[in-house]
Amino acid sequence: MIRTVISFVAGAALAGFSAVEAAAQDNFAPRPGYTATLSASRGVVSANGTVELVLGLKITEPCQLPGALLTGMTLDVQVDDAAGPKISEAGKGGLVDFVPGTRVERRIRIPASRFVPAPAVSGFATVAVSWPGVVGANCVFKIAPDSSKLDIAKLDHSKTKVVLLTNHGEMTLSFRPDKAPNHVKNFLELAKKGYYDGTKFHRVIRGFMIQGGCPNSRHDSKRELWGRGDPGYKIDAEFNDIRHVRGVLSMARGPDPNSAGSQFFICHKDSSQLDNQYTAFGNLESGADTLDSIANTPCTGRKRETPVEPVILHSVVILPVLKG
Repeated sequence: MIRTVISFVAGAALAGFSAVEAAAQDNFAPRPGYTATLSASRGVVSANGTVELVLGLKITEPCQLPGALLTGMTLDVQVDDAAGPKISEAGKGGLVDFVPGTRVERRIRIPASRFVPAPAVSGFATVAVSWPGVVGANCVFKIAPDSSKLDIAKLDHSKTKVVLLTNHGEMTLSFRPDKAPNHVKNFLELAKKGYYDGTKFHRVIRGFMIQGGCPNSRHDSKRELWGRGDPGYKIDAEFNDIRHVRGVLSMARGPDPNSAGSQFFICHKDSSQLDNQYTAFGNLESGADTLDSIANTPCTGRKRETPVEPVILHSVVILPVLKG
């Protein structure tokens, strides 16, 4: 099922669909008077998620555009440089009149499975799409591997990594099972289940850390409960000698040392006061720019720790390495 939303960003169309019929439903030969762009709202989408494509049209001269450009769709797809499935949906025929200054933004939502019907369990698929005949309407994005079918027990946790897909960018994390094996296993199990998908980094302190993983943070109506949620169980502390320096992944907890569950934090700057008080169990491998972007987001609330604009963790993608 393909869903689409059209908004007129500026200006207005002169008229609705003309009685004049387009020569062909998919005939979008370049016409004077407009420019087009196509982009993906997220650079990486999970295999079980939805790709949102944004078609932008800027009208520079009086012109007529095919109705199918506004209501239908035809996409040529390449997956990892090989021909992919053709995606198309019939739209209205005829032509639509536009006046200069009109900007049209059309958001098209398509299940990721339409692009990659059989996603791999390891590695990203690079997808390139183009709209035939519409100059400028092309873009590239990635489909993340399907983590749901993994057997966590068969993975080498010291080599397996995860990618946090956020609305600020991506962060790749590695793990230290030699120091905190139960915390690493717990994080991977929760990630496999999609437990973190759609949660927020609800607590952000620049120069200290960013914290997420609370299931209550999915719901704005439960704002007073953000930071109090857990997966329904607790895990015992595994304090160790990993120092809480910039980029270290550690587990949040309550006053009881053995009260960690699902909430985690990533150190934005060195925080030695946390050493041997919280269970550190991984490190930031890449995405320091994303960490900085989140840490520097404006915050509000009594302690100025709640992001004004939500920092969303869309999903956690596991990059598995099997045991030798």
